[in-house]
Amino acid sequence: MAKIKVLLEIEPPHAEQPEGFGAFREAVASGTSAFDQALPGLDLVAGLGVEPDERFVPVPMFSAPRQGEGGPQEPLGALLEFAVPETNPDIAPTSVVLPVEVAPTRLAELRERDGVVVWPSSPLHLYAEDERGPGADVQAQAFDLARSVTGLDCRPFRQGVSIDTVRALLGVTRPWQDGFRGQNIVVGILDEGVNGQVYPVSGGFTSPGAALQPGAAPITSHGSMCAADILVAAPAARLYDYPFLGHPDSGEALTMFQAVLEHRRLDGTPHLTNNSYGFTGVPRRDQVPGHEIWDLDHPLHRKVREVVASGAAAFFAAGNCGAQCPSGNCHRSGIGPGRSVHASNSLAEVITVAAVNSRGERVGYSSQGPGMFEEKKPDLACYTHFFGNFGPGRPGGEPAPPRSPFDNGTSAATPVAAGVAALLLSAFPELTPEGLREALLAGLVNPTGKVWDAGYGRGIVNAAASYSFLLRKT
Repeated sequence: MAKIKVLLEIEPPHAEQPEGFGAFREAVASGTSAFDQALPGLDLVAGLGVEPDERFVPVPMFSAPRQGEGGPQEPLGALLEFAVPETNPDIAPTSVVLPVEVAPTRLAELRERDGVVVWPSSPLHLYAEDERGPGADVQAQAFDLARSVTGLDCRPFRQGVSIDTVRALLGVTRPWQDGFRGQNIVVGILDEGVNGQVYPVSGGFTSPGAALQPGAAPITSHGSMCAADILVAAPAARLYDYPFLGHPDSGEALTMFQAVLEHRRLDGTPHLTNNSYGFTGVPRRDQVPGHEIWDLDHPLHRKVREVVASGAAAFFAAGNCGAQCPSGNCHRSGIGPGRSVHASNSLAEVITVAAVNSRGERVGYSSQGPGMFEEKKPDLACYTHFFGNFGPGRPGGEPAPPRSPFDNGTSAATPVAAGVAALLLSAFPELTPEGLREALLAGLVNPTGKVWDAGYGRGIVNAAASYSFLLRKT
C-alpha cells in the first residue's frame, strides 16, 4: 500500500537543537544535517515504517497550539522585530515539524506514540481552470469558470478589459503622481513559480532537490500571472519567488512560509505575500482528524500567523467555489456560503480577497462567506478578468480554449489587491499588517450598502481612497 504524507510535531531536543533559524538553514544546505536533526523525532516512532519525505526539511515552530477552543493566542512578540531592515537574533523553537511518509494502516499506532503530534499534509491546488464537473474529488484541483447566471458574471463571461482600465478603476494615478509606484517593496509569491526574465524576481527560495529555481518558471505559469497582476498597481515593486505547487501539500507550504520568515529575520523582506491557492472541498471531520480546514492549530496556520506577526501582510484568495456557478473542480461539500472559504484562506490574520469584474459585478465562481474560521470572510473584493499576463500582446500570449483568454479567478484578484498594498507601503513604509488592513478597508467602494457581504466582503478595493485616508492620518 502506498504511503501517505503527514507532519510529525515534536518537542525540540533542547540539548542538541540549534536555534530555530540556524537549524533550518543547515537542514536546507545539507540532507545529512536535516536527517541528524530529525533523528530524535524518528526514534520516537521507530518500528512504524515512518520515512522522511522526499523533500525532507525539519521546520521550526515559534508558536504553540492554543490552550483549548478560544484559548489565548501564543506569544509572537519576538517576531515583531523582523519588521526592520536588519538582521535579527535567532530564536529557539517551541517545537519542530518533520515532513514524513507512513502507511495509512499505521496511522492509528503513530497517533498513540508519546511525544508526537500527527498532522495531515493535505494537497493544495492552484485556483485555475478545469473542465470536470462538480463532485469529482474532495481534494480536486481548482477553480474553473462556469455557466452564466442572471445578475452575475458567469460563463459566457463579459469581455476582459485592459490593465489601463483596471488601473483607472483602482485610482492609482494620485499616488503615482506623488512618486509612489511600489518602489522599495518586495512581494513574495508562493505559487508554482514566476518567469524572472519578464518579471522583476530578485530573490526567493526552493526546497532541496527541487527542479524549479526562483525565477525559472515559464511565462505561462500561474505564478507569472500573479506577478503580472501585482505590478498592475505597483509596477516598481520587486518579487520573491517561492515555487512549491509542483509538489503541492501543506507541508511544502509550511517550508515556504518558514523561508519567508527567515528572509524577514535577515532583512525585513518580503513585505507581504500573495497566496492564490487552497482547497476545493471539505472532508468529513471524523475521517480526517486535524485537517487544515478544521483545525486552527495546524502547523501551516500557525506558521502563517508567525509570518504576519513578523510584519508581513498575507493576501489569500477566497476561492472559486461560489454557489451560483462554481468551478468544475469544486466538490459539492465545499460549494457556497459557509463552506467555500476555509483553511489558511479564512484566518483572521490574513486578508481574504473575492473577485469582481470591471463593472463591479461579483464573478459567480468567487467563494462566499462566512469563513470556516473567521466568519467575516472574504474581507474585500478586487478586480479579475483583464489582460495582464494573458491576452493579445501580453507576455503569456492568448491561451487556447478551453483556457481563459485573460487573467482570471480569485487567483488574479488577490495579487491585484496585494499590488495595491505594495503601492500603499511604498508611500507609508511604517504600516503594520493591521494598519494596512485598516487603510484598505477605509478606502473600499461598497456596492451592497452592507457592513459586510458574503460575496463582496466589505467592498471593492480603491487605491486612491486608501491613499487619501492615510494622508489624512499623517
